[in-house]
Amino acid sequence: MSFRVIHDSEATFEFREAVAWYESQAEGLGVRFTLEVDAVIAAISSQPFRFSKAGRKVLKARGHGWPYSIYFVVNEATIEIKVTAVWHGSRNPAELRRRLK
Repeated sequence: MSFRVIHDSEATFEFREAVAWYESQAEGLGVRFTLEVDAVIAAISSQPFRFSKAGRKVLKARGHGWPYSIYFVVNEATIEIKVTAVWHGSRNPAELRRRLK
């Protein structure tokens, strides 16, 4: 069974900001980042509970070779996953904790 993925507006903003930054560093780098995030989200959609817990209800998935983690919540009743953050590892963890509550 595959879960439907929805994105919180802040997570969408973070993702777009990261893509733009990577693309400004080198042409095509933003595309590579997008492909990696898409692959991680596909894995989350197919097997969300294989990822580690980051809070009471929040799980965390990491891509390969990028300093970002994807935080998400699973709603089994509606068969949905809500991506709550696309978070760079060097950002303030207090801000992340606030968002994940």
